[in-house]
Amino acid sequence: MRKWIGMLLGLLLVLPLGAQEVPESLVCKEHDRIQTQLSRRNNSGVKHGYLIDYNRCKWWVNPIKGAYFKGDVVAHFTVINTTDSVGFDLSSNLQVDRVYGMGGQSLSYRRTGNQLYVFKSGGWVTGERDSVGIVYQGNPSNGGGFGYFVHDNHMKGPIVHTLSEPYGAQYWWPCKQSLHDKIDSLDVWVYTDTSLKAASNGVVVRNEVLGDTQRLMVWKHRYPIATYLVAIAVTNYSEYTQYAPLVGRTKPLPVLNYVFPQFRVDSERETKDVLPMIRLFDSLFVPYPFEKEKYGHAQFTWGGGMEHQTMSFMVNFSYDLMAHELAHQWFGDMVTCGTWQDLWLNEGFATYLTVMTTEYLKSKEESYGKLRGMRSNITGNDDGSVFPRDTLNVGSLFNGRLTYNKGAWVLHMLRDKLGDSLFFEGCRQYLKGKNTTYGFAQTRDLEFYIEQASGRNLDTFFQQWYYGEGFPYLKINWKQKGQTVTLGCQQTPSHSSVPYWHVRIPLLLRGEGKEKLVLWEPKQLEAEMKMAVDFEVDTVIFDPYVRLLAKVSVGGMNLNKVQENAFVLFPNPTNGNFVLYARNPSAVVMEVYDAVGQKVLAIDTKGRESKQLIVSLGDLSAGTYFLRINDGNFVYSYKLLKN
Repeated sequence: MRKWIGMLLGLLLVLPLGAQEVPESLVCKEHDRIQTQLSRRNNSGVKHGYLIDYNRCKWWVNPIKGAYFKGDVVAHFTVINTTDSVGFDLSSNLQVDRVYGMGGQSLSYRRTGNQLYVFKSGGWVTGERDSVGIVYQGNPSNGGGFGYFVHDNHMKGPIVHTLSEPYGAQYWWPCKQSLHDKIDSLDVWVYTDTSLKAASNGVVVRNEVLGDTQRLMVWKHRYPIATYLVAIAVTNYSEYTQYAPLVGRTKPLPVLNYVFPQFRVDSERETKDVLPMIRLFDSLFVPYPFEKEKYGHAQFTWGGGMEHQTMSFMVNFSYDLMAHELAHQWFGDMVTCGTWQDLWLNEGFATYLTVMTTEYLKSKEESYGKLRGMRSNITGNDDGSVFPRDTLNVGSLFNGRLTYNKGAWVLHMLRDKLGDSLFFEGCRQYLKGKNTTYGFAQTRDLEFYIEQASGRNLDTFFQQWYYGEGFPYLKINWKQKGQTVTLGCQQTPSHSSVPYWHVRIPLLLRGEGKEKLVLWEPKQLEAEMKMAVDFEVDTVIFDPYVRLLAKVSVGGMNLNKVQENAFVLFPNPTNGNFVLYARNPSAVVMEVYDAVGQKVLAIDTKGRESKQLIVSLGDLSAGTYFLRINDGNFVYSYKLLKN
């Protein structure tokens, strides 16, 4: 029975419905059965019943003549479960000319939507190794994402480049588009015009001119690679190589650069900055993951960068962009997010490592500035989690505020919580994990390895910062009487998904040339803490070293000073509003002057009876100002700092 059905399926693939050789009733039944089977296999977990061992990809592309594309892609695979067909993802607008097996014999196939199903007489059995070749051609579609297949110009020549993340590989080549199986090994053959070069993954093993009009470049890559990281770019590149010396290795890592010829001089100067970055990540985490081959850049015309394995595609060579795409070679390429809901494992790490690059290779103060800017962006809206709810919307998935910035802040707070030693050890274990190294990972894997390294239970941390939306609003109040400082905190969660944020609040107490750092973990929405301080506090600063994601206001006073001074201003510095405390309420004239002595604000105090008055600097820009107070007897001057 099974053999007969296989023969019938073969006939169905080559005969029109209703053909005389097979009774029409049987054809209809089998057609319905196949359609049901194919529909079921539209689930990516079902249609791919095999593991990719090797891809040999031959592509013919000449951007001088346009975007027309020809391909001959062979997939060597191992069958997971006995099946009558194997499925590939390929856009329906690309024409398939032929499908063939390991011996070159033609195989039957059926297309449904963006899937191509290949059939072999007798099917495939579990554990069987085989290959399927697909010859195709057409004008690939951009596909909507970030431009999956682009034909463009860069002032000095035309270019074709690909960018398959997240769902675009199928728009230009027949593949297994999934986050479940990496291609074990890859060869890319690109045929193009003699005046052009092709950039791709791995190392060049052939670069030769065939006849008078065609160049062949063959790239060999021998590390596991996710489908969406396979890429090519073809244009009139200018080429040069730089070298990154790495700790403990006798040979430096080659960094190959393919740049637009008009930018060659500037590019050579700029790309040198990536060399100490490679050395930094190589030392902090694990050795550069593809050191037997290379790292490199290929310039393209999309307005950003893409971490194609061993060769990032770059719009330019700005410092932060190079750091971000390089970081992906560890976080995104060596270990790839196992689902698109875990994309922050790629983008959050790359964003945070960009900050760390500034911290280690420039200055901590500059890295604090980056973190503050990211925090301001995150807290600009009250909702939003690192965990994405809609992975089909590319814009929502690649959300700069959440996937990138908030993801980076989660890692930053995790590092602060554990300390550098345990944090970096946990990251190294994550990168070297049995199932994660050169494979896929999910958030639970990161949590597991960090917990293994630290001995800490991080369920609450990940529950609130990865799944939870928003952040805490914190209202901090302080007062000092004698040598006792009383701190008060009122917490308001910005979103109902997290009813209470378990946070450690950093506060810096300053006065009399002294300072004291306090790390306070309130246990409820409203909390108070008392402590002894052996100096007169005049300022309390929230989070001086930028450790906590929160929106905060700080206010308070030193009651000791109120008894001595006619006027007390607090907080100073401020984000906009001061409180003026007058020992003796009276009518006063108050004016604000800028740093060059120009009056910029007059403050009306008529009718004031309270000892406290709110002084607002309104829309004045950040900087230094001076408040002058005339009470009719004396003129007082106070320096104001607006952040």
